[in-house]
Amino acid sequence: MKLIDSKSVLLGLGIGIIITSLLGLIFFAGYEPKLSDAQIISLARKLGMVDQYESGGNIRRNEDGSLIFTIYEGEDYTEISKRLYDAGIIESSIEFDIMIKKEKLEEAIKPGEYSIRYSDDTKSIIKKITGTQ
Repeated sequence: MKLIDSKSVLLGLGIGIIITSLLGLIFFAGYEPKLSDAQIISLARKLGMVDQYESGGNIRRNEDGSLIFTIYEGEDYTEISKRLYDAGIIESSIEFDIMIKKEKLEEAIKPGEYSIRYSDDTKSIIKKITGTQ
């Protein structure tokens, strides 16, 4: 005689998962974050929290949370990729270099200040700094 039937255990687990999923849907229905990224950054500054991009230099943060990246005259694309990688903006400087070489954009990078959003990937950053929208 079996004490616990395996089918009963599976049925109980399945019912538990379904009930938990339904409760999660009910709980999170209509949930919206109360603060935007810009508001969180603003509040963090008021509390004295330090932003890695506030020290000045060639990367600064906008009020809306995006970054301002400065490219200087005569700067090589490998130097730019290294600075972007060191700042944590791109995931791989090698990927950046390969994409620049593949599209033959080594000389197309224009000096200036560029706004980079959190959602920008390597390809969109290259389009911004070369003007190939």
